[in-house]
Amino acid sequence: MELEIKSLRIFLAIPIAPDILEALGKGVETLRETRAPVSWVRPGGMHLTVKFLGDTEPEWIAPLADSLAGICGLIEPFPVSVAGMGAYPSLRRPRVIWAGVEELSGTLLRLHEGVDNVCAGMGWPREKRKFSPHVTVGRVKGNINLARLSAAMGEIEDEHWGDQEVMSMVLYRSHLEKGGARYEEMRIFPFLTNQ
Repeated sequence: MELEIKSLRIFLAIPIAPDILEALGKGVETLRETRAPVSWVRPGGMHLTVKFLGDTEPEWIAPLADSLAGICGLIEPFPVSVAGMGAYPSLRRPRVIWAGVEELSGTLLRLHEGVDNVCAGMGWPREKRKFSPHVTVGRVKGNINLARLSAAMGEIEDEHWGDQEVMSMVLYRSHLEKGGARYEEMRIFPFLTNQ
């Protein structure tokens, strides 16, 4: 009897530095006090998504990883700043709560475009939406206390959560569990270093 191998739910992301995660965690605690129905992302699960790939057959992982290693080997490390707090589609009608990511050199956008090109060449659909780098901190699950939540977000919308040097991109596998998603690092793609 052959064992059926399930597809893997995968995505590419940049991990967030521990000090920034700690600061974001404190920001989330402030928002929790509104008692709005939000599924909050645990700080350890927060990341900057470069591309969500979804369900993928295991045999695609190795060729994908080889291609991505080639791209990442040409990217130099770059600084990002995590700042602000906002919501999609808007602060008045929040559905996804996020912290903003600023990167001034254009390297992050070039990384995203390179990843999108590689993935499109292998059969994944191209991104339809404009790349808007952010760190998701929560997903709104109802309509209670949304005015309080919006007001609380307005109070920290200009907060600076921290800066970090981005040294690599990670291929994660997402495990959907009762307590929320758990992310497993499958491959790390280091950027170009002059060592």
